[in-house]
Amino acid sequence: MQPVTKLRLLGFRLAVIALAAYWTAIFIGTHLPKLPKSLPSVNDKVMHFTAFFGLATLLCYCTTSTRVWRRFSIIVAMCLVYACVDELTQSLVRGRHSDVMDFLADAAGTLTAVILYATVRWAWFSHRQSSDPVRSPSAT
Repeated sequence: MQPVTKLRLLGFRLAVIALAAYWTAIFIGTHLPKLPKSLPSVNDKVMHFTAFFGLATLLCYCTTSTRVWRRFSIIVAMCLVYACVDELTQSLVRGRHSDVMDFLADAAGTLTAVILYATVRWAWFSHRQSSDPVRSPSAT
């Protein structure tokens, strides 16, 4: 088990603050009335994918559990529930509407982030464990 240092604690706190700020920004951004397009437009689905990719990545980073699959399943469920609520409440804002394709883009961003995070995490810990002579089974 890793010792909890002031630097690790600061990093965790900053990550939680970043998560809260990011989630707030997503909520505000999706609940403002649509503005007239004056800037070059980015595909709406790309924005949804990117927003939920970032949200899921931050959630993965800010959470810990010894039950990895359960942790990632809860993160996916949280993001999907939020995506559903977000789409349903957008119809309450003038100029906005609910769109199933937006929800699917949110889900794709969430799943991509969690799968990528889990893969990188697995590769990182596998590499660290195999390069550590104390823990490596081939060292005995």
